[in-house]
Amino acid sequence: MKNFFKKSFICWFFIGSLGLMSCSEPATEKSPRFLIKTPVMTITSSDFLEELDLKRAAYPYTIHENPAEYNEMVIHLVRMLSEEIILLSAAAGKGVIVTDSEVDLAEKEFKKDYPDDSFDQILLENAISYSFWKKRFKKNMIIDKLIDQELKKKIEITSRDIVEFYKKYRMADAQDSDNKALVLKKIKNEQELVSRLRFQKTQDQYEEWIQQLGKEYP
Repeated sequence: MKNFFKKSFICWFFIGSLGLMSCSEPATEKSPRFLIKTPVMTITSSDFLEELDLKRAAYPYTIHENPAEYNEMVIHLVRMLSEEIILLSAAAGKGVIVTDSEVDLAEKEFKKDYPDDSFDQILLENAISYSFWKKRFKKNMIIDKLIDQELKKKIEITSRDIVEFYKKYRMADAQDSDNKALVLKKIKNEQELVSRLRFQKTQDQYEEWIQQLGKEYP
């Protein structure tokens, strides 16, 4: 319960700070204004606004015309950043890192889906700097690696789990033969079945796992 109130305070502190940023006079000093600062993560007011720009890129251009929807988007972002603090703190504590070469290789692979200069154009159109995008990209890689190492790979899967999951898959496939978004594609082999089952179990156990991390890294 203590952790809940702490995370709630962080959430509303961010929102309140965002309101102050939009209403106050520009700061005369050059030093950054930290909204939050921990040994493994710092978020300045400019960082938060860039995060907001990145988040807003996934929403309709006119979202600012709908105050309720816009506020919901901001609250979702704040909660995401609050959770990210826990995950990055846990990653640092457990020695989970990604090297610059790993980031560069992953970036090259990622950009294959964006021919020519289309990726740069997307950043430009949404007022997102490349340096900020790459910093966010690296954070996501660290978080993905932590989840894979500390949750996904530690999930036990029994033969009974496999049989029951396969039965559910067959039922879903039979009921949703019109190719709806939730229909599973045909599973080619047992390895793919186990992979899908592990992914499902990871999703099911994530909330409990992140709550435990919050207690270990308050």
